[in-house]
Amino acid sequence: MNGFFNVLKPVGATASDVVVCLKYALHEKKIGHLGTLDPGASGVLPIAVGLGTRLFNFLTNKIKYYRAFLTFGKSTDTLDAYGSIVQTCSEIPSQETLREVLKTFVGNLKQTPPAYSAISVGGVRSYKLARQGESVELKPRDVTVYDIELVRQASDDTFVVDIKCSGGTYIRSLARDIATRCGTVGYMSGLIRLASGCFDIKDAYTIAEIKEKKESCLLDIRFPLSDVEDYIVDDDKWEDLNNGRRVKAENFDGYRKIFCKDVFWGLAKSQKGYLVLDYYLKNAQ
Repeated sequence: MNGFFNVLKPVGATASDVVVCLKYALHEKKIGHLGTLDPGASGVLPIAVGLGTRLFNFLTNKIKYYRAFLTFGKSTDTLDAYGSIVQTCSEIPSQETLREVLKTFVGNLKQTPPAYSAISVGGVRSYKLARQGESVELKPRDVTVYDIELVRQASDDTFVVDIKCSGGTYIRSLARDIATRCGTVGYMSGLIRLASGCFDIKDAYTIAEIKEKKESCLLDIRFPLSDVEDYIVDDDKWEDLNNGRRVKAENFDGYRKIFCKDVFWGLAKSQKGYLVLDYYLKNAQ
């Protein structure tokens, strides 16, 4: 198999759990996820198989869409519903206050990741250090929130918001920071990833469905590359491409999908008048 599965991850499973499960169910050695999703979160988890795994670096920073549940008046050490309560506050923002505060989070932000995260600190995962009671100080990261809006108030202290953001954004940290700006404390009490790049929840399959249907759930390796322009190489350059010889090309920015004799070869960029095939995918067809 070469391509992608749009998995509907259930609550309770880690992204790695899903990968291991499908690895054995599909008998695939090359398999991995395109961006982790917390165990307590559900929703879209794109899984690459075969030559699809060669596109990890190209696809991991795609725009993400989330529906998050923010609970105010309490904070936890993990910034989600699975941690221990470490602080309380009687202040709960009104819908009007929250809407105004959410507007201030649209744009480029410096965000400090949660201590309970998979970020490596001196070769050790941050969450392991936090569980051992060690103080963990992570450096702020640059993230972008493209849009964030209040959907509804779910209960006296819990609100539902939709978020469009860059890859690498921690929604738990966003919940913490929103609460602070509202003059209270809070945590992320629930999370659903609605989309990751072009992988949408309405087209996602459960693990059970993928185990049963297998190849019929597999997306073509070009599926997440629909926004990448095509570049056609002349037929007489086939042998040059096939033998790794340099092929002249027009100057263009970014990457292009390379085709020769109607065969998809992969993704290349233009460098000093020649094609540089950074992502070789010819055998995926």
